[in-house]
Amino acid sequence: MNAVLDFTFSIPGYNLVEQLYCGSRTIVYRGIRELDGQPVVIKLLKREYPTFNELLQFRNQYSIANNLEIPGIVRFLCLEPYRNSYALVMEDFGGVSLKLYAQDQLLSITEILEIALQLADILHGLYCHRVIHKDIKPANILIHPHTKQVKVIDFSIASLLPKETTEIKSINGLEGTLSYLSPEQTGRMNRGIDYRSDFYSLGVTLYELLTGELPFESNEPMELVHCHIAKLPNQLGEKREEIPEVLSDIVMKLMAKNPEDRYQSALGLKFDLENCLVQLQQTGKIDHFIIGQRDLCDRFIIPEKLYGRENEVEQLLAAFERVTNPPISPLSKGGDRGVELMLVAGFSGIGKTAVVNEVHKPIVRKQGYFIKGKFDQFNRSIPLSAFVQAFRNLVEQILTQSDAQIAQWKDKILGELGENAQVIIEVIPALEIIIGKQAGIPELSGTAAQNRFNLILTKFIQIFASQEHPLVIFLDDLQWADATSLKFLQLLMNQTSLGYLLLIGAYRDNEVSLAHPLILVLDEVRKAGAKINAITLQPLSHLKLNHLVADTLACLEEVAFPLSQLVYQKTKGNPFFSTQFLKALHQEGLIEFSLESGCWQCDIAQINQQALTEDVVEFMTWQLQKLPESTQFVLQLAACIGNKFDLKTLAIICQLSEVETAAALWKPLQEGLILPQSEVYKFYQESESRIEDSQEQRNSPDFSLLSSDSCCYKFLHDRVQQAAYSLIPDDQKQATHLKIGQLLLQNTKAAEQEQNLFEIVNQLNIGKSLILERSQQIQLAKLNLKAGQKARIATAYTAALEYSTTGICLLNLGEEDSCWQTQYDLTLPLYELATETAYLSGNFQQMEQFADIVLQQAKTAIDKMKVYAVKIQAEMAQAKKLQAVKIGLEALELVGASIPESPDSSDTQQAITETTNNLNGKNIEDLINLPLMTDIEKLAAARILNSIGTATYQAAPEIFPLVICKLVNLSINYGNSLFSSYGYACYSILLNEKFQDIDLAYQSSKLALKLAENFNIPDMKASAFMVAGCSTIFGKAHLRETLPILWESYQSAVESGNLEFVGYAALTKYQNSYLVGNELSVLQEEIATISDVLTQLKQENILYILGIYQQSVLNLLNPSGEPSSFRGEICDEKTCLQLLNHASDRTALFQFYFNKMILCYVFCEYQNACQNALLAQAYLDAIQGTIFVLVFNFYDSLAHLAIYSSVPSEQESILNRVANNQQKIQLWASHAPMNFLHKFYLVEAERERVQGNKAKAIEFYDRAIKEAHENDYIQEEAIANELAAKFYLDWGKERIAQDYLIAAYYGYAHWGAKAKVADLEQHYPQLLTTILQQSARGYTPNETVYANESRFISQTSSSGNSGSVSTALDLSAILKASQKLSSEIQLDKLLSALLEIVTATAGADKCVLMLLNQNQLSIEGVAQVGQPAVVLQSILLSESKDVPVSLVNTVKRSLKTTAIVNTMEHPLLLTEAYILRQQPKSLLCTPILHQGKLLGVLYLENNLTTGAFTHERVELLNLLCTQAAISLENAKLYQQAQQAIQDLQQAQLQIVQSEKMSALGNLVAGVAHEMNNPLGFIAASLKQAKPTLADIVEHLKLYQENLPNPADKIIDHAEEIDLDYSLADLPKMIDSMTIACDRLKNISTSLRTFSRADRDYKVRFNIHEGLDSTILILKHRLKGNEQRPAIEVTINYGNLPQVECFPGQLNQVFMNILANAIDALEEANHGRSFEEIKANPNQITITTSVVDKNVKIAIADNGQGMSESVKEKIFDHLFTTKGVGKGTGLGLAIAHQIVVEKHGGTLDVNSTPGEGTEFTIFIPIHEQTKS
Repeated sequence: MNAVLDFTFSIPGYNLVEQLYCGSRTIVYRGIRELDGQPVVIKLLKREYPTFNELLQFRNQYSIANNLEIPGIVRFLCLEPYRNSYALVMEDFGGVSLKLYAQDQLLSITEILEIALQLADILHGLYCHRVIHKDIKPANILIHPHTKQVKVIDFSIASLLPKETTEIKSINGLEGTLSYLSPEQTGRMNRGIDYRSDFYSLGVTLYELLTGELPFESNEPMELVHCHIAKLPNQLGEKREEIPEVLSDIVMKLMAKNPEDRYQSALGLKFDLENCLVQLQQTGKIDHFIIGQRDLCDRFIIPEKLYGRENEVEQLLAAFERVTNPPISPLSKGGDRGVELMLVAGFSGIGKTAVVNEVHKPIVRKQGYFIKGKFDQFNRSIPLSAFVQAFRNLVEQILTQSDAQIAQWKDKILGELGENAQVIIEVIPALEIIIGKQAGIPELSGTAAQNRFNLILTKFIQIFASQEHPLVIFLDDLQWADATSLKFLQLLMNQTSLGYLLLIGAYRDNEVSLAHPLILVLDEVRKAGAKINAITLQPLSHLKLNHLVADTLACLEEVAFPLSQLVYQKTKGNPFFSTQFLKALHQEGLIEFSLESGCWQCDIAQINQQALTEDVVEFMTWQLQKLPESTQFVLQLAACIGNKFDLKTLAIICQLSEVETAAALWKPLQEGLILPQSEVYKFYQESESRIEDSQEQRNSPDFSLLSSDSCCYKFLHDRVQQAAYSLIPDDQKQATHLKIGQLLLQNTKAAEQEQNLFEIVNQLNIGKSLILERSQQIQLAKLNLKAGQKARIATAYTAALEYSTTGICLLNLGEEDSCWQTQYDLTLPLYELATETAYLSGNFQQMEQFADIVLQQAKTAIDKMKVYAVKIQAEMAQAKKLQAVKIGLEALELVGASIPESPDSSDTQQAITETTNNLNGKNIEDLINLPLMTDIEKLAAARILNSIGTATYQAAPEIFPLVICKLVNLSINYGNSLFSSYGYACYSILLNEKFQDIDLAYQSSKLALKLAENFNIPDMKASAFMVAGCSTIFGKAHLRETLPILWESYQSAVESGNLEFVGYAALTKYQNSYLVGNELSVLQEEIATISDVLTQLKQENILYILGIYQQSVLNLLNPSGEPSSFRGEICDEKTCLQLLNHASDRTALFQFYFNKMILCYVFCEYQNACQNALLAQAYLDAIQGTIFVLVFNFYDSLAHLAIYSSVPSEQESILNRVANNQQKIQLWASHAPMNFLHKFYLVEAERERVQGNKAKAIEFYDRAIKEAHENDYIQEEAIANELAAKFYLDWGKERIAQDYLIAAYYGYAHWGAKAKVADLEQHYPQLLTTILQQSARGYTPNETVYANESRFISQTSSSGNSGSVSTALDLSAILKASQKLSSEIQLDKLLSALLEIVTATAGADKCVLMLLNQNQLSIEGVAQVGQPAVVLQSILLSESKDVPVSLVNTVKRSLKTTAIVNTMEHPLLLTEAYILRQQPKSLLCTPILHQGKLLGVLYLENNLTTGAFTHERVELLNLLCTQAAISLENAKLYQQAQQAIQDLQQAQLQIVQSEKMSALGNLVAGVAHEMNNPLGFIAASLKQAKPTLADIVEHLKLYQENLPNPADKIIDHAEEIDLDYSLADLPKMIDSMTIACDRLKNISTSLRTFSRADRDYKVRFNIHEGLDSTILILKHRLKGNEQRPAIEVTINYGNLPQVECFPGQLNQVFMNILANAIDALEEANHGRSFEEIKANPNQITITTSVVDKNVKIAIADNGQGMSESVKEKIFDHLFTTKGVGKGTGLGLAIAHQIVVEKHGGTLDVNSTPGEGTEFTIFIPIHEQTKS
């Protein structure tokens, strides 16, 4: 289409005539060349400032097409520089695009064949010139409208390589046009692109030309890609009938998914097209023939199919499916949460990468991301290299997306990473393009930095791994992975927050031993429960290799056998070696294509004479040595860089220009030994005339942009790289690496050095022994320091240690110790880095050695502080807290902040006094405004004080006040620092403990929180929030308010990587949750979850204490013989005590005895409670200033008052002890009554009780209960109620005691303390009678409970006690469940409720309910977590895949419950298909019985854990099943009753209808009878009147004859009455009246016939009489009216015998059918005029006949007919198509019943919409009827 000329474009030397095309990227003009007047077409880039890639593609089409002498290619005249771009000048042969040409017309098949033949010639020409066009489509094909000459244009993405490999890319990054793209061009087919890709695009083009449609049409790009890969297009004949089948076959062959199945040559295609055209021209048609008979290819192509890897590919695809469709919500480890590690092992060249790439295909369907990285043999010291490559690849994919999509990613990334996004940018700089420049991040020390990095990188991965787009990360060559990468791999697999992630790791199993770091890490991952699967690839068998050779040579397998045998002997079935070997034979001319025979030939004898090595590296070396010397030299240096290398770097180290270097690489590019990684290589593929690095080329528009897009390559395989590297003599390798490093260093700009630092330093380090000049040694040491610091930031501590030790070695090449004198500023940071990274790498001995040197050589105390800080961290990491304190004190003395190692009370008092004086006259909240601390020495002291704060608190509490006071004093005197918030928070502890100044302590905590918020450094925030939440907030606010503060601390600690405070914050949060009375079962789950996290973080010390609390909770939850003893799986007191005493962990020891004291008291073991209180008291100094002191005082008082009466000698001391405790609690109660007042009152009540003051005791009990209730301390409210009950019980007031004890019972129950509830039931059954009896009545009779218990015990090894049943009732929960089940009466609702309750109660992931029907189980309900329940599907057990059938059958027959702890170890299930497929962890299958009869089976499974269904759970389910059985039985009865009611209602309706018909019959019979009497009289009278009238007339005539002249009066009267007319008409009137009487008589007869009453037996009846009577009754409806003419009734009666039947009922059938026919005709008349109806009149046709011993009555109408859906329901009860009040839906249903059930006949309907309906009745004729 021509357009208005845009005059903004003017090109010197050309006159623009018209605009031909204007697209998003280019503009095309028609013009005239001024020089010679030649018509031209000029193509321009639209953008004023085009990108490099746009310029590259623009130049590429000229550089390729300009050298093609092919008639079907548009001739390029020149490429003119124009503005910032080019003008591409082409010949103008008058063509238009084929897209426009065919747009408005469907081309004839002849014309299309002529076009296709020209295109086949063009593709053959491209094939001969080894060009792949890659964008064949109608828009790139020009056709001359008159001559029909065809030419191809646009070579912008064409390639000169015989084959291109393509990586998986974002849709926006794909080259080509999506609708015409070949499957391999999508990058998702695991194969390269060759000339056959253009055949596919040609096939799509021909499909579109022939049918006018594309084979695949979609607006969704990924859907199009999926179609090209996996879907077949519709046959062409379905789109256009006249397309011959053979032509359709040709197009479909072109569009085959695999290139091997397409045409292999354009000449073969041309032969078939010519055959079609000749037939069409000669005969006008195309007969079918076998296509492809001349399709021979003379190019040596080895198929890229995978041979012998079908099973391995299937395993990999199954792993991808498991990850993308996890069986449950991804919350647990391993595959269950959608995370899996798939290992692919095998020798080098065995095909690991090819197998892995097969996962590309399903990724398209799931719209996921596939990214990959490769560890390099020669760059093992670069940390996280493969991960970084993979994530750079991911960022590159994102950068190809639209601006809107990138904006969305930016929001997601920043939303998830927040201020820590810079951590990822440090590793992946390209991310900054997406999210913008980010603020710097605070430097963290030690493990905190590593933890932060791991956390942020994990979050980064989590953003991209989702259900919408799963993530696959492929890590190649894991055997060369660095330690940091292996650790991160382990972290990913153990990270519970991740899902939808498949990690694939490939490694050479012959290069790793059992002690290899990779194997050790994989073992750890397996132990942690993560899901790992492995595939080991074996060499190809001779059979599979023979298949490959046969496919390559396009011959029969038996023909290929001798050659494949030779290849197998040489390569041992190694796929890479085999393919390279075959290529070499072809290159050597030992395999040749014979044009005469049209096949490949080889001389086996000649091949055997070749001295070919059996070593793949030697073989590849031999291949490389055939290349030019210049190419070998370039490849040697490329191999030194790594598996991947860029042209710019390679040019530097080769000391050549980039153009010369690229020229040297062109030959291995063509041979496929190296592969381009982008399209930039095309910039260098021009002819030799332009290869020179001319000034003209350097001035071209795209040359200036080239630096921004580096040209990258990679070796085809590691073996190729190794072969290239082996070309360097061993004695020259070090020198080569050194030279490479030096050249890179000299030629890399300072700004780029940082980015390439590892690569430069690694090269120099390999050759470091050759560096002799001191200055160069020092320079390299500096570079190693930079590299080490960069590696440390990336948390690659092992690599950082290696760099730092290398730097130290370089410095120590001089004289001993001289570096400390001559290079102090370099030596100190190197040793500091080495010290820190040795500690972070876990090498404590090496750390000590480096640290000792620093402490000896450092010039100043400040210079030693970093090392001291590392030593403190190392000791803390090893749980040597006292040693950490000692080191800290040593460091403090050096910076003038000394603290005595063994302070006495005066030292403590002095420190506190100094701080008090410093604060004198200051408001503590004003300290927020202090200036920042700048004194370096004071900052160093503050850092050390901060680092030993926790250690002194826990292990040296006497030093703790001095440390904190010193830290606060530094802040007051020198300004606030990062460490001040921790100091203020800890100072609040001292204020509480030493001064009991609760208000000031609270202010100090608030100051700490505010300052931490202001600095907003997560590390400092974590410590300050933790201390404040632990120590002082409770002094003025409810303890519950500390929970969010502690959670904030936890999250900040996680964010900063401060694992120490991650543990402390989590521990304190759940300690406070326990003390505040949170529900125990919920608390247990939360503690278990956080314990998993802390286990991953290896927080063993914290886990000991948290385990004590978890065991306490479990003791309260689960009744046992010794509820106050720690003898559980979480905590064993004997082992635990040994560990805690050995570690001298005073805090943990206090918590141990503190928790024992509480349990002993709760379970009334008062003497033991007192003993544990005394033991805990010895460690009170370890928890000073915390709420634990006051809670200890509370329980200590209660325990001692409980034994008061039994120890007369100690009573005074007990009262004194209690008074002392009360004094402290009272103080706190005055500030925080919400936490302490009820405690104070309860102890007071107990004190008054033991002293006999009953009145005061009563008052204090009630006050304590009231306060505890109002402040939600549910457990202490229960304790107060229990103590009050005991008080009244001892007093003899049992009734009052009962009220308090019941309150206590429910208090403990609401707390979730089942063990305590059972304890109360056991000790006070007489006071709990109302509850216990109600429980028994409310659920089930005792014998039923025992029956279920016995079934359980018979299958398991559990045992119970007398309280187990009441425990399993689960109190209110079971009551609610029972009530809900018993309240449901409708089966579907009951099933849904039952499934919901059972799933929730049992802790199951899946629940299946089966019901018994006719002795067969059928599945009636399935519930799964996160999905709605599905009920009443009625699937037979034998046909189900939802349950293990064998297990269910066992339970069905045995009627016994089966609980399976671990399905993988149970012998019954080893071969069960369901178990092998789904792999659940735990199973439970239980029968549902009612009065000993099996009603159904309940199946449950848990996919998270083994042993999920405990004894208590089973008991609970048995009780639920008992209630469920009753409810199910009731529901079934209800369902039966409902069905009976429905049947009754239908019967009633039928009776009513029958009664109505009977009444109608009686009425009609009565009317007929009444009509007969007068009718008979009238008929008889008329009969007599007619002759009488004739006589009178005759007599009158006589008068007229005898009186010829009558009087005028007579004459006048005769005229007046018209006598003559009357005499003539009167007989006619009599006749008419007689006829009317006859008609009335017939009607009466018809009425009596229709309404005849049926007897209880059949009688003979004339069917025709019944039909006639019915028509007569309906005659009034058949008559015409003003809306329509009369309905015509056509009768075709056959010769029928009388039939034995019930006549009245048959008449009813005829009435219903005929009335419906009239209704249908009237409905069909709607919208039609009278004349239209008259032209096509309404008709009813009645036909009778005898057919096969049956009377057939057919009643048809020509109405509008009925649809299939209506036909299916037409005889259903209550179904009607008529409006409300117009039909009952019973007529035809009753008619059907009369014919079928009463008469043994059939009633059928046949209807066609728009044509009419016919009802056919068949009534059997009995023998006696015939006779």
